[in-house]
Amino acid sequence: MLRYITFGFGIAGVLLGLFACAPNPKAEESCNFVQNVYGQRISWKDQVPIPLMVHSNFPKEYLPALERAIKTWENSAGRRLFAITSTQYQDSASPAKDGQSVVYWLHNWEPEKPTEQARTSIYWVGNQIREADLRINDKNFDFYTDTSNTNKGVHLESLLIHELGHILGLKHIDGTDNNSVMATYLALQVKRENLSDIDKEALSCEYK
Repeated sequence: MLRYITFGFGIAGVLLGLFACAPNPKAEESCNFVQNVYGQRISWKDQVPIPLMVHSNFPKEYLPALERAIKTWENSAGRRLFAITSTQYQDSASPAKDGQSVVYWLHNWEPEKPTEQARTSIYWVGNQIREADLRINDKNFDFYTDTSNTNKGVHLESLLIHELGHILGLKHIDGTDNNSVMATYLALQVKRENLSDIDKEALSCEYK
């Protein structure tokens, strides 16, 4: 059975989800990964690089920021983790449980979640991720790569690094490492571009 978890990220993020059953219930150290009910880490296992499509609504001028965010994780892992297979995906205007992992740039957002900068949903069977969708909230926020010109500015590369961590299977970190790229909140006009030691150690648990 396909299970899922959704991560909201913003000024006041939320964490919601259902945890999956697994055929081989052997508990593992979490390493800050999502775990199923048997304590197994949820990840793509050996199914990397992850095929990732970018919706055509994603601004082309921001593609370099996405590529740099990808490199941040890959440089730490010492291997390729993501493969952008298309930058013109158009089959669906919004995330759907369709077996395709897509990055969306959305102009519409739920009115009850105006502080959510982005949201990533991962879908898995057993302990292996099969799909991940990332949506970015362009309705309530402005994004920048160098200098913010508004009081709603979110540093896009920092945001993308965080969300790519969720796509890999990582969950939020609170309290133990304020410098972690997986910290729950990213303040406006703040850059957080470098993986902390905790982030690097977590990554090595699944993507050595």
